Amino acid sequence: MKKLILTGIGFCLALSLTFAQQMTPEENAAKATTELVQKLNLNDEQKTAVSSILLDQAKAEETISKDSTSSTEAKSENLNKLQKEVDTKISQLLTEDQKTIYQKVIAERPAKAVPTAIEPSKATPSAS
Repeated sequence: MKKLILTGIGFCLALSLTFAQQMTPEENAAKATTELVQKLNLNDEQKTAVSSILLDQAKAEETISKDSTSSTEAKSENLNKLQKEVDTKISQLLTEDQKTIYQKVIAERPAKAVPTAIEPSKATPSAS
């Protein structure tokens, strides 16, 4: 019974991850912008600038993730480098109080993960 429940939970998590990856860069940027506006109390000028930065980041992340010529390690390194650049750009727009809050946001943020494709041969168990 436990295996059945755990399998069901695993399936639900896998399904939710599949749908989460189908967001467009525009949707990802809008979601991230909304979160930062709420957490940092950004003014209109800051909101516009942050939105532009996050949209550029989301498009670049999509390009990096879809690059079939790079290894997973190279993609991960590029995503981390991009995130540091974005953090620097956003920090330059913030007041000192906002920077303090943003540093907490950065510390609490989960690391970017490179989605890996499942090879068809590994997706289903073989009948040996």
